[in-house]
Amino acid sequence: MNRSTPLANRNVFIKCVLPTLSCCFIASPLWAQDSLELPATDIQGSRVTQDEGYTTSQASTASKSDVPIKEEAQSINVVTQQTLADYQVRSLNDAMKFVSGVSQGNTLGGSRDSLVKRGFGTNDDGSILRDGVRSNLGHNFSATTERVEVLKGPASMLYGALEPGGLVNVISKKPEYTQSTTLSGSAYSEGGGTMALDTTGPLGDTGLAYRLIAERGHEDYWRNYGVNESTLVAPSLAWTGERASLNLSYEYNEYSNPFDRGTVFRNGHPVDIDYDKRMDEPWAKSVGIRETATARFEYELSEAWKTRVTYGWNNDRYSLSIAQPVTLTGNMLSRRANGAHYDDETRYASWDFMGKQDLFGQRHDLLVGIDNQVSDQFRGKTYRGKVQPGFDITSPVYGNLPEPSLVSSTDSDLRNQLNSSSIYLKDNWHLDDRWILVFGGRYQHYDQYSDQGLGKDYDVNRDDNGDAFVPFLGLVYKATETLSLYGNYSRSFKPNDVVDKDRRTFKPEEGRSYEIGAKYDPLPGLNINLALFDIVKKNVVTTVDDVSEAAGKVGSQGLELDITGRLADRWDLIGTYAYTHTEILDDPKNEGHRLPDAPKHTASLYLTHHLNVPAEFGAWHAGAGARYVGERAANAANDFWLSSYTVADAFLRWESPVFGHKTSLQLNVDNLFDKQYYPSSTGSQLQVNVGEPRTAKLSASVTF
Repeated sequence: MNRSTPLANRNVFIKCVLPTLSCCFIASPLWAQDSLELPATDIQGSRVTQDEGYTTSQASTASKSDVPIKEEAQSINVVTQQTLADYQVRSLNDAMKFVSGVSQGNTLGGSRDSLVKRGFGTNDDGSILRDGVRSNLGHNFSATTERVEVLKGPASMLYGALEPGGLVNVISKKPEYTQSTTLSGSAYSEGGGTMALDTTGPLGDTGLAYRLIAERGHEDYWRNYGVNESTLVAPSLAWTGERASLNLSYEYNEYSNPFDRGTVFRNGHPVDIDYDKRMDEPWAKSVGIRETATARFEYELSEAWKTRVTYGWNNDRYSLSIAQPVTLTGNMLSRRANGAHYDDETRYASWDFMGKQDLFGQRHDLLVGIDNQVSDQFRGKTYRGKVQPGFDITSPVYGNLPEPSLVSSTDSDLRNQLNSSSIYLKDNWHLDDRWILVFGGRYQHYDQYSDQGLGKDYDVNRDDNGDAFVPFLGLVYKATETLSLYGNYSRSFKPNDVVDKDRRTFKPEEGRSYEIGAKYDPLPGLNINLALFDIVKKNVVTTVDDVSEAAGKVGSQGLELDITGRLADRWDLIGTYAYTHTEILDDPKNEGHRLPDAPKHTASLYLTHHLNVPAEFGAWHAGAGARYVGERAANAANDFWLSSYTVADAFLRWESPVFGHKTSLQLNVDNLFDKQYYPSSTGSQLQVNVGEPRTAKLSASVTF
């Protein structure tokens, strides 16, 4: 395998590190040839996918290998590095405005990623991966993010216990064999900004390449007080031999962010108070350290087969301090000082064999593997303060509620562990030049354990195990070189972490899904994806009069449309639409209701133009667009709703060599028309998330 693959005839890479990510700007030769001449940059040969503007032809998430997206019988979306760079994406929630059928859920005061996919998902559902390894981290987007891949529908066949709506895989930047160093900085309209370094290159003739990404951020929170702070250091190392390769990476991120419960509603409507005033205290924040480490070794056994061993680890050690709202009487809010210390850890190991095997004249793209995963979540010292009334939401006075200090022994020292081991198989069987049969399955054994310290004694809440088999069956028809049709039947499972009154564990939640779709390229570099799906999940635990039973059933049906890529010379497009009908099908209290935080209609449209200006003025790019999120139920009871909203964003970027170095200057404005909106809820009218107002960010970078 060559160490690098030249892209001089395809794209020009302009590397830079921007406010919260280090990324590559990709300039199409359609405009670059007459406006800006820069040297080509090589890309590491082992990289699975090569992003081209807003589109890509491959994604590793659906196959754990290099099977093209068009040959997979599932819906796959990729938010490329160009998209992330153009619109200065700073979080996974922000990235999902470029993907159909994904909305924001309960973010736990902004402390966790929370993505609702096809109506399903929570802030702790295990559906977010980092480089294929399940993550327990509160936030997973950082300066190391290269792109984000979204696999729709049940993914348990490849990744084990999951909700049936899908998963999100955050792909990290890797070392490259071309020397490059980028310095960047940004200024934020609310105050503060970031400074960053991204350097990569070969280490002599050793076959080794390094990458170091470092970033320091200090940005004032947009509401009346608070600061977002982070310090990130992420070294990585790659080695490529004739038949083998090794990648080692580590990321350390120390952070402090406001814990903001948002605003309050009354009778289903937001109370008429200042939009930017917080209802908590200056000490309400999330403070911690996130770490990830990954080791991946690949070896080519033959021209047709290779093997891969992966080890991944991530850990989030943090504390939450919360001014918890309790009741609202008139304009007086009662609150209590709560908090806890957490230690969430994931350990993962897998051994895969990938091959392209011909049998009786028919090709098989095979994946066979085993894996083991341990998820260990621990809540240590936990604080539960006394209720304190008298906080006037119309004229807030801060400082009367002291920081959390009252320890609750009955709530402290809670441990939840899930240990699972699996074997799995997937085959893309090319029946002929047009038909591909995709099938596979996973057999998984899992052990659950939970206990809690009560004083000096530990009370075992759960200690049990189980087995599950999840199949997948799909069919792809390649009608033409530009059109493929597909259909699939798949299943999912997820162990219930709730026990009954006798502390017996309920059967796992089980999901089944049918999906049909089409993938069409009407123009080179322009992709259209259409999917229709029907999902049902059963064994959902419901509680009535403090008695729990796994009798619930919920469903989701819908349509998704994604259009991405080069619309015309100098014009790029991202367009999405999703219709998602969710319903609680079987529940003693909420049958017939819609699932929370799952809008029936969502849409987005973004256009980017590469301006045709003389070369001496540099290369100019401008883009703008908007996203629409329809009305959502705020909780399962459907007793209050969040209104629909439309938010617009825009950017302008200039690129030019300055003293022989690649230089970039970019202005981004989010929420261009300063819309007030409410993206999600905790389920309580006293805790409704508020959307960020109009903000601007000016970024600059230079690459040596």
